[in-house]
Amino acid sequence: MRFNLSTKIKLKLIKIGFFLALALWLIGFSSPCIDSSFLRSLFPIQKQFYSVVCHQEIERSFECGNFHLLVCARCTGIYLGSAIASFIIIFFGKPIKVKTKWLIFFSLPMLLDVLLLTFGIYDYNKSASSITGLLFGSIVFIYILSAIENLLLQKNNL
Repeated sequence: MRFNLSTKIKLKLIKIGFFLALALWLIGFSSPCIDSSFLRSLFPIQKQFYSVVCHQEIERSFECGNFHLLVCARCTGIYLGSAIASFIIIFFGKPIKVKTKWLIFFSLPMLLDVLLLTFGIYDYNKSASSITGLLFGSIVFIYILSAIENLLLQKNNL
């Protein structure tokens, strides 16, 4: 598939936009760790905002001093994995062709972690949850970006 210059620029801007959005999202849920009276004054609003995407159980969240992140360890891994994948793709990425088997392969550890916890086979582990989230977040981001790129390329080839 050939790219014209306009398509390449659009794809690069989409990738940069995703990275900036993810970076802002990471800063937002880790803001309790940033020593800023302004950010601390926004805490109740931020907590409510992030409660839409996470259960926010304190015992399942990473600590930063006397504060906890506004999302659990698994969600932290998902968002961090997405941001890392986004960063790598901006600087090293070519057009992405992701096969469904990779999506399944990278999603299985998190699914297994959730199932084992649900059935009481083992206790919650922040590290395991964040690592499985990291794998899931990175592949889901790549999969979504691939779908967007494919749509853009199909639109330009019509």
